[in-house]
Amino acid sequence: MHISEAAKRLNVSPQHLRMLEWQGRIPPARRDFNGRIYTDFDVALLRNMGVGSRPRKLKQPEEVLGV
Repeated sequence: MHISEAAKRLNVSPQHLRMLEWQGRIPPARRDFNGRIYTDFDVALLRNMGVGSRPRKLKQPEEVLGV
């Protein structure tokens, strides 16, 4: 799914996701010729990291995945 659909599922704006990626606070999305591509796993990971729920600090992907 494209960034707009992922943002809608996370209840944030596409610009917010782009800014978090640019700041290095979330893992970079895969890309194709039309832009950023997110899978259902990516959306679930971002949700578990705290994207869309306004935490004080986002969790790291390693914390969520238990690595």
